[in-house]
Amino acid sequence: MSHHLEVTNLILANATYLRELELLNVLEQHRIFCKHDMAHFLDVARIAMLLCQEEQIPADPDVIYSAALLHDIGRTEEYQHHIPHDLASVHKAESILEEIACEETKKQKILNLIRHHRHPDHPNQDPALLESIESIFYRADKKSRLCFCCPACSQCNWTQDKKNMQIER
Repeated sequence: MSHHLEVTNLILANATYLRELELLNVLEQHRIFCKHDMAHFLDVARIAMLLCQEEQIPADPDVIYSAALLHDIGRTEEYQHHIPHDLASVHKAESILEEIACEETKKQKILNLIRHHRHPDHPNQDPALLESIESIFYRADKKSRLCFCCPACSQCNWTQDKKNMQIER
């Protein structure tokens, strides 16, 4: 297991990814709720790595960081064409991963995290995944939100029980 972020840094330098990220920033420039930007992506990756360490679940940092960079990239399709962003993100991520010649096994692991980042408990999902890297990535995405200091918290459509109203480790 490599601790070099080779795929992550290839994504970060990819022209298609950079164009999508720029479009996402434009589409969210007036968004009052949590943004889907590099700070969010890196928060998700770092929280996921910490959770993996705490729960003693082996994780390839390159897979985690790559999935974090790509997991919300489909928001552009959601905003423009009402396509659920998790599905659009899988499609866009697959294209980007092919452009950078990502190895197939690693590509599938990255796409699986993206596929499940909104719904870790899909009806057809193996129950073992609920205590897995997919569950950790899902939880990291949710834990990354700083609801307790968000000026738009009262307008957010997240239910109170989902909102992060305290700092947790």
